[in-house]
Amino acid sequence: MLSFEQSQIWWRIGGILTCIAVGLDAYSSHGLPKKIEDAKRVEQFRIGSKYHILHSMALFLVPFSSNSTLTGGLFLAGITLFSGSLYYISLKNKPWFGRITPIGGLLLMGGWLSFAFN
Repeated sequence: MLSFEQSQIWWRIGGILTCIAVGLDAYSSHGLPKKIEDAKRVEQFRIGSKYHILHSMALFLVPFSSNSTLTGGLFLAGITLFSGSLYYISLKNKPWFGRITPIGGLLLMGGWLSFAFN
């Protein structure tokens, strides 16, 4: 387990990313439907924001992992690739970018497995 000072970095990253995720989720409900009429693209954005919120909050648990660098790194990369690709797909209407999304999902799964086996 990390010291309190070492743990603070993960708590700060988690707090900042959760704040951003909550804002993006609110935007997906209130602002995005006014700009994008395609319900599928709005739903993709919402899925990205839900996973973003969940896994940003998971960063608060990272200090309790026996390998916090691996666990935190997997979650950060997963959030970036999974949620980030869904945001990009929905905002820019670039469905081909969806090839990146499953990689992000695998990284998120790896973060959870890192808790289980480290």
